[in-house]
Amino acid sequence: MIPRTAAGSALRTLTRATTQNTKPLPRTYLQVQSQLRHYSSSSSNPPSATGVFYKTFTRPVAKCLLTALFVYQVVYWGWSKLEVDEIKEERQAEITKLEAQVRALQLQREKEKEKEAEAEAEAAAAAASSTEASSDSQKKKGWGWW
Repeated sequence: MIPRTAAGSALRTLTRATTQNTKPLPRTYLQVQSQLRHYSSSSSNPPSATGVFYKTFTRPVAKCLLTALFVYQVVYWGWSKLEVDEIKEERQAEITKLEAQVRALQLQREKEKEKEAEAEAEAAAAAASSTEASSDSQKKKGWGWW
């Protein structure tokens, strides 16, 4: 520091007067960057705990979240596929059961028709035999030998 002399006092006054009246010189980009770099390494405030947490754990949490989402989608797709297969199997079993019932009913209907046809044939045979017996008696009453 300059001692308290007349020269020192004059120098102080001169520097004070020039700094108050003059405009600061425009700084170049490199000067601003070097000044920022100079002060950037010496931070007065420590980083916040939240910022440090997110800086440290954002990627792992995102990776875990995306992996869990992918696994959920795969499991959901697999479960849906199994459900669809089970529903198809149940419906196919029901269709097979109903087809068997239809076949059984068709066979029963055919048997009933055969029984009706046999009954009609027996009735027709009985009617024919009764008409033959009556026709023989009518022939004897007829006009000629025939």
